[in-house]
Amino acid sequence: MVVDILKDGSESLDILNSGFAVVAAAATSNEVVKELFMELKIDELILEALNRQSKGNIRGLYDSIRVLLTPDDNRVVASQVSKCFDTNLRTSL
Repeated sequence: MVVDILKDGSESLDILNSGFAVVAAAATSNEVVKELFMELKIDELILEALNRQSKGNIRGLYDSIRVLLTPDDNRVVASQVSKCFDTNLRTSL
């Protein structure tokens, strides 16, 4: 649901900030939720938001990046999220 809101409201700074803040809060200390967000291609939405928003500060966006890339334990999922995000970031640059 949050991912759909972010897709539909990608022009609104307030929607992006609030939506990514929800992503950050939901994924904090929860590797399963991180993996689910990655399956929903949240990394692509993050990159789109970074490319589109030249003005304004999307604090929730940066918080979501930090939370998604910070492993909460030593399971494989954390490294998979990091690898997937890194791969998508490199291809978009």
